[in-house]
Amino acid sequence: MEYFRYIVRFLYRIRWYLAIFPLIGLLVAWLLTRSLEKEYNVKTTIYTGIISGYNIETGTSVSAANSTVNMANLIHIITTERTLKEVSLRLFARVMTYGDEQQSNNYITAEHFRELNASVPQEVKALIDKRSERKTVENLLAYERPSSGNFVYGLLNYGHPYFSIGVLSSKIKVARLENSDLIEIGYSSNDPGIAFNTLEILNEEFIRQYQDIRFGETDNVIKFFAGEVARLYKMLTNAEDSLISYNVAKRIINYGEQTKMVAVMDADHKGQEQAILMNYTTSKALTEFFENKLGGQANIIRSNNDFLAELNNISKLKSRISNLELMNEGGNSEVNESLELARKELVEAEQRIRQITNDIVAENSTVNNVDVRSLISQWLEQVVLLEKSQAEMEAMDIRRKNLDDDFLYFSPIGATINRKERHIGFIEGNYMEMLKALNAARLRRRNLQMTTATLRVLNPPLFPLTAMPTNRLLILLATYALTFFFIAGYFFLIELLDHTLRDRRRTESITGGRVLGAFPKESTLRYRRFNKIINDMAMRHLSKTLLPYFKNGQQNIVNLLSTEEKDGKSLVANELEEYWNSLGLSVRRLTYDEDFLSEDSKYVLAEKASDLCPDIANDEILLIEYPCLKEYSVSPALLNMGTVNLMVARANRAWKDTDQKVFNELRKNLSEEKQASFFIYLTQADRNAVEEFTGQLPPYTMFKNFIYRMSQLGLTSVEYKHAK
Repeated sequence: MEYFRYIVRFLYRIRWYLAIFPLIGLLVAWLLTRSLEKEYNVKTTIYTGIISGYNIETGTSVSAANSTVNMANLIHIITTERTLKEVSLRLFARVMTYGDEQQSNNYITAEHFRELNASVPQEVKALIDKRSERKTVENLLAYERPSSGNFVYGLLNYGHPYFSIGVLSSKIKVARLENSDLIEIGYSSNDPGIAFNTLEILNEEFIRQYQDIRFGETDNVIKFFAGEVARLYKMLTNAEDSLISYNVAKRIINYGEQTKMVAVMDADHKGQEQAILMNYTTSKALTEFFENKLGGQANIIRSNNDFLAELNNISKLKSRISNLELMNEGGNSEVNESLELARKELVEAEQRIRQITNDIVAENSTVNNVDVRSLISQWLEQVVLLEKSQAEMEAMDIRRKNLDDDFLYFSPIGATINRKERHIGFIEGNYMEMLKALNAARLRRRNLQMTTATLRVLNPPLFPLTAMPTNRLLILLATYALTFFFIAGYFFLIELLDHTLRDRRRTESITGGRVLGAFPKESTLRYRRFNKIINDMAMRHLSKTLLPYFKNGQQNIVNLLSTEEKDGKSLVANELEEYWNSLGLSVRRLTYDEDFLSEDSKYVLAEKASDLCPDIANDEILLIEYPCLKEYSVSPALLNMGTVNLMVARANRAWKDTDQKVFNELRKNLSEEKQASFFIYLTQADRNAVEEFTGQLPPYTMFKNFIYRMSQLGLTSVEYKHAK
């Protein structure tokens, strides 16, 4: 409660500052806001379809996480520097193209266009194509350079209220409507045409930017995968063509079947070799057997030239037939005809050799009871068979060599074909993966087309016909409130830092001592006629407060002290002397440099009042006024001799560190008993400080009574007539 009362008194003390300065600030704000421009607000609503959209990639609706991210991206795209730069350039081009200095239109008012047109240099005006807004934008883009001297660059990056990117970014408000697919864009300007066209261009630009960003990344992916697919397809075609060319060069139709046929032929060849070898061995043994039987007949026949020539012919025919049979495995018609002819010749040669043999053996005889003709026939048959076997063995050797050559031929071909097929498989796998990725990218692009197609302006901006209510009243109230609190804060800061004694609470807080009372300063104007009454009230309070400390039957001494000159000791002493004399009390006042010298050794070493002035009578009250304590000391004996020690200090002066040091030393010199009667008395105090001790001071007007009652928190008290 004490703090509350202190705050109320503090505010009352600075009441004139709190009343006048806020009014001055209010007046200044009123003058400055007389020409406050009107604001035109325009809004537009965009349907995005991001939240409730359908994803053809997954066949489901868009997930909550992706939809939130997409919505945030869309909102940021609206306020990005790139989007706002396009909006600013197009808006400037549109305004400069269609603006009119004489008549306001839907693009800009005439007044604002005149201001804008006057600020545009002639070289920039030359870029304006009145027939084409798009051509004007192209000219401005070509003219713009990142330089402080470039008008277009400065227009976009400095603080122009219509075309600055920073201003647009701060004034364009984008918000999602609750949890829906809708976003609302708002913009306000002091020109209705500027506000309307800014949002109209913004709707077009941010949709185009959104599509470019979304499609741009997907198109780059599609382009990459399409290039990879084409490259891999070409590699796959080249690899397959290489395999085909290799097969053609190596005469490979079906490598597996061909190698299988070679293996079968090799197995058949081995069987045939065994059979021929057996036939050869058998024929050779039988030939030798029959030659032993025939004896000289066989030699005679073998020595016959015709027989040898025909036998040689048969051997050649057998070799030829074997070779032709090897050659005829492919079913060649010419080889088949030659084979048939050779077989006929062989039959004829066999008939001739039999005839030659029969002619040689002219007579029918037997050898060892064996018919000679029969033996010769059998021998001849074995001889022919032996020649046939020898010819077939030679042919089989040739065939073996051919089969070995086939094995050597086909062995590396298989490894090469496998390597080429693996290479083709590797390329084909990569090709299929790239093709799959390409299809996925195309599907994503189609999905983006579907989601972007839903991005449309649901509520287009409307041209504002009326301005928004101005906030002038709010500005005036805010100015008044800010000025009020600034003044209050300023004085409150001074209140906290100031070391001026001023009143009881501050004095006790600063010094640590106790304040006994306060004597008012002289009023010079409205309260001047009440000075005597107020002084008497202050003296009555001081007397009333001091008298309880006095004792009957002894001399009561009041020591008047001060840390500085002119703090009011003499004033207080004179007033007290006059007042107590008026009450019939016996009072004697001692003053330094009059009744005793402050530089005299008697004063320095004095231990009682008679040491200061020997002719002191036995008065009831003795008022002793001491010199300034900063320059002169007071003996502890004199201090402890006093009934009351009163430290007099002006309320309107600062209490310095030296004052506090002297005050603390003074208290240390007092005994514990005398410290209870050591007080501070304020002089030159204002009315509020005095009223803390005396009560309400005159005059007692109705307003003064009310103020005093409120300062004492008498909120429900009843006012009364003060006795005159």
